[in-house]
Amino acid sequence: MTARRPYLRPLLVWALTGPYMALAVLAGLALSPFRGGRWAFWHIAPGWVRQVASAFGIRRHLEGWERLPEEIRSGRQAALFLANHASHFDPPLLISTLPCASVFVAKRELGHVPVLGTAIRMAGFILVDRQHGRKALKSLQEAARRIRGGQSVTAFPEGTRTRTGELLPFKKGVFVLAQEAGVPVVPVGILGGRAILPRDTWRVAPGDYTVRVGTPLDPEAFPDPEALREAIRRALLGLLEGQEPLQRHP
Repeated sequence: MTARRPYLRPLLVWALTGPYMALAVLAGLALSPFRGGRWAFWHIAPGWVRQVASAFGIRRHLEGWERLPEEIRSGRQAALFLANHASHFDPPLLISTLPCASVFVAKRELGHVPVLGTAIRMAGFILVDRQHGRKALKSLQEAARRIRGGQSVTAFPEGTRTRTGELLPFKKGVFVLAQEAGVPVVPVGILGGRAILPRDTWRVAPGDYTVRVGTPLDPEAFPDPEALREAIRRALLGLLEGQEPLQRHP
């Protein structure tokens, strides 16, 4: 039946995901008074996403994590992870795949989405008002403060999802953030996201979702944000084109 009706499985999973997500958020809210919202999120969300991904037939893979310095892998050293963006599923799948609690820079409107907004506020995501430059700058300054305080952060330098699979031009703000924070910048190449859930569709296709982690860059080694931006773009293109042989983790 699924071969004849490929839409049936994702439709059923979507129908169950909403109530299941609501239950997960309620569980997080129940735990928050005792251990805090961020602790509750990071102890519930990754497992929840893994189960939903499995139900959709998404197979997650992590490559290159072992090449990072042990301080970053253990969470003792904060880092700024910069990834390409092709699917609505990128943030949750990164949450469930990267073995660290890295909060995301996200657009402010997501904070007002029922249930989802509660979850991302619980997680401590950094919400950016992209319509007002001064407020956006303030949010990036908050992100830099959080990173210097030991919190790893993940951002999508393209600023939105690509329609074609090609890398879009990078926004400058996140590279100003990188140099202000002064922590290692880790390029993260995502393969398979667009095939699983392209932009402007609800239909999820089963498939492989691969997260390739590249070599960290020191922002202080670059004279300005523009030079860092070009270096990260080259690194991401190399990861996406498979130029570096990487070890796959289960």
